[in-house]
Amino acid sequence: MIATSRRADRRPTVPCSPPERPGLHFTPPQGWMNDPNGLVHFDGEYHLFYQYYPDDLVWGPMHWGHAVSRDLVSWEHLPPALVPDEQGMCFSGSAIVDRHDTSGLFDGEPGLLAFYTVHREADGDPADYVQEQCLAYSRDRGRSWHKYSANPIIAGPGFKDFRDPKVVWHAPSRRWVMALACGQTVRFYLSDNLLDWRLASEFGDGQGRHTDGPWECPDLFELPVERSSEGAADGEPATRWVLVVGVGAGEQDAFGSFTQYFVGHFDGERFHNDHPAETVLLMDEGRDFYAVQSWSDVPAEDGRRLAIAWMNNWLYANRIPEAGWRGAMSFPRELSLAATPEGVRLRQAFAGEWRARAAEAVKVDTPERPLAVGRHVLLEGGARSAHGRMVLELTAGASVSLDLQQGGHQALELVADEAGVAVRHRRRGQNGDDEFDTHFPHDQAVGRLAGRRVELEWLVDDGSLELLLDGGRVSLTQLSFAQPAGRPLALAVAAGECRVRTLEYRPLKAVPRPKS
Repeated sequence: MIATSRRADRRPTVPCSPPERPGLHFTPPQGWMNDPNGLVHFDGEYHLFYQYYPDDLVWGPMHWGHAVSRDLVSWEHLPPALVPDEQGMCFSGSAIVDRHDTSGLFDGEPGLLAFYTVHREADGDPADYVQEQCLAYSRDRGRSWHKYSANPIIAGPGFKDFRDPKVVWHAPSRRWVMALACGQTVRFYLSDNLLDWRLASEFGDGQGRHTDGPWECPDLFELPVERSSEGAADGEPATRWVLVVGVGAGEQDAFGSFTQYFVGHFDGERFHNDHPAETVLLMDEGRDFYAVQSWSDVPAEDGRRLAIAWMNNWLYANRIPEAGWRGAMSFPRELSLAATPEGVRLRQAFAGEWRARAAEAVKVDTPERPLAVGRHVLLEGGARSAHGRMVLELTAGASVSLDLQQGGHQALELVADEAGVAVRHRRRGQNGDDEFDTHFPHDQAVGRLAGRRVELEWLVDDGSLELLLDGGRVSLTQLSFAQPAGRPLALAVAAGECRVRTLEYRPLKAVPRPKS
């Protein structure tokens, strides 16, 4: 919805302190981190590359940081895969398995290819730069990388913002497709050999949401559509294509950077939007879910589309509290498509690997009677990292505020009428930096839920709170600099009544610190 308002709040300020290392979320070993890129699965390992500047705590000359995992939770840090050189910095991109040596770079064996944007300034002017698409390859399971000698594989087109190549295989046309962010559109390029590319089409002019900032980090994938009795009619296609794009923060936009998506059809050359051009679909209604990317080459028997996002916002990214490192990723998500009365929509779930870290559930007795006006503590104190699930039923006219171990830093506000529930989110916090203190606090409308039954699922961890509502149809991801351990889980009823139908809470065991 992106409808942010600021209501007067005369309560004492809430200080934000440097976070502890999160127990569940990926962070860099030191220095600065932003976009995930190059996500690929190969030989039993998930590879996570990311925009990385190891020498400072703010954005700088971009490297590709690198880590691998077999379970999406425990990560092993590897040396940076790509580092700046005379061609420029190494901006975001994607990676694939060249399974049949289509590129001819692997002597007939499978290998890894990384497509990235090289960025270089002209005459030392940060506002004047060239961006081109380049290729690197690895013959040893991603442990060492070699830049292609004939780079760039796509030269700059004469305008500045030309970046973040996402390469996918389009089986019906038996060709490779590259989606590229170009200003405020996405261009699609085609290739038979992964080395030579031609422009096929462009999408985005007048479509969805635009700000003063550029479009970034496109992703493109196909998913089956899950049907329901209230969903789309029989005879419609069983799958849809999803085009994801990050939208950079505009100078006059109080919300900052965000991620939108389009649902439609891709014929191998052009993307066709299923919805009216003015329709805006957000992957996340929170402030801190950006540069979303999905893993390529996940085994077919797994059957999941797995994605991850950078938990931050360019309005304050360089100013959030730090502890020798700055930046974190969301917990990986499983993406699916659901048919709804409004059309086909993305649905998200936390990747099931969190369950391997789950301790025994904490017994929480749900109140037998509806909760009346007042503050109700549902759980006195919890864990630093935890998974929760709750179902609430509100009477018409009820007004409820949930504090999920945030100690007043954040609250989810629910207001019910006869038709449904209006959802708002409030966040407070200051750290003494003007840029952070201006943009980090907010009070924003999230949207409406049909009916007065509210399903919530969340992950709380040092540095973040991730919320899924309505079976994952609504996602709300927020940085948080509260210390969750020992904070109560509380529900305040300001009007009407609220019944807690179910409440499940599981502490999550700390992940061993990443190996370097």
